[in-house]
Amino acid sequence: MATDKFTELLARAANGDPEAAAAFLRARAARIRAAERVTSSARVAALRMIRADW
Repeated sequence: MATDKFTELLARAANGDPEAAAAFLRARAARIRAAERVTSSARVAALRMIRADW
């Protein structure tokens, strides 16, 4: 989801739109999950590189 749409959802949620609030929370949760997967993948890759050097 583009940042401008994310910001628009946040603005609508702040104005009391319950559907926008729910969509904002879903989008935020999806972004957090994606970031966690990337971090986890990077951690696993780093461990593999360390083990390969030993």
